[in-house]
Amino acid sequence: MSSLLSTSIGELELSSPVIVASGPLTSSPETVKRLIPYKPAAIVTKTIAIRPAKPPKPNILRLSRFSLLNCEDWSDRSPAYWAEEGIPKIKKLGTTVIASIVSLSRKGEEMGYLARRMTEAGADAIEVTCLYDPAYLPDHLRAVRSESDLPILAKISIPELRDEYVLRMGRKIMETGVDAIVASDTYGPCLHVDITTGEPFLGKKDGSGRLSGPAIKPFTMYFTALLARELKATVISCGGISRWEDVIEAVLLGASATEICTAILLEGIEVIGRILEGLSEYLSRRGESIQELKGKALERIKNRLQLPEPIRVGPPKIDVSSCTGCGLCAKSCPVGAIYMEKEKAFIGKSCEACGLCVSVCPAKAIGWS
Repeated sequence: MSSLLSTSIGELELSSPVIVASGPLTSSPETVKRLIPYKPAAIVTKTIAIRPAKPPKPNILRLSRFSLLNCEDWSDRSPAYWAEEGIPKIKKLGTTVIASIVSLSRKGEEMGYLARRMTEAGADAIEVTCLYDPAYLPDHLRAVRSESDLPILAKISIPELRDEYVLRMGRKIMETGVDAIVASDTYGPCLHVDITTGEPFLGKKDGSGRLSGPAIKPFTMYFTALLARELKATVISCGGISRWEDVIEAVLLGASATEICTAILLEGIEVIGRILEGLSEYLSRRGESIQELKGKALERIKNRLQLPEPIRVGPPKIDVSSCTGCGLCAKSCPVGAIYMEKEKAFIGKSCEACGLCVSVCPAKAIGWS
């Protein structure tokens, strides 16, 4: 793997910023073995708890090509299985193993035990997660640190979409000495019912699940930037990463690495290879490394925050020579300011510079003046 791709989380050296997140893809050595040919930098095991889960079935729904709903639980295998068989077998496959662990109680009294077992089993790092309420995570992290000297990652859920809440939790988590914050987890609860039967698709009693996939990526980008900018936190972006461009965006916003799951479930395991290939080509073309790109967009955001009023540009301009005449910009314009003439698009005086046409043009023929 190109050295341009290499990154690190504390003392954990990674060949690239592409990690396979905890989930059904990492539920056993057999599932992980399918991923190895595509060379992810690391895998995060299915989350290990003190007792095996008994998840409802079905528990994963493809809601659209941009999202999944799931009501999965933690691993249905015991800590003894993971310590004695699961992690040792995955290590033999030649990949970096991050053991995901969770407490099933608020006090987290079992977390030290789980951390010790997974450390002894040969894990390279520990990812501590929560059951969608991070309030007790700091105490759980301290228990883990008391029993393991491995790099520790804290995976947070964000039940309140407020800067104050995220920064408060981030500070408490960083005070425990973690090596990175994984931001974030799925969002929910959410619901989908079959309109023919009126029956929820997922097997949970109330039919609810949690949202993942590209639909939640803007949340991931925002909270990555917030934690990196305000707290100088080492961040692993998780949630909606599906293309190499998403990885670069996360890195520019301060991420040291990314975790991916839903994109692989929606598109197949080959997506890992496509992302790594795209990253390599992009970095080689620019002559820059992941480390050099990290956080470059944060300075621009800091500068914008100092401005006396919001950004105002426009109107956009159309490069007529590049316009393919598809008409998509005219169809999407909220105020009808774009018109077609001789199979080319033109912008009228009523344009309000909202920017929608710039983002929808497939030919990239529309830009800012």
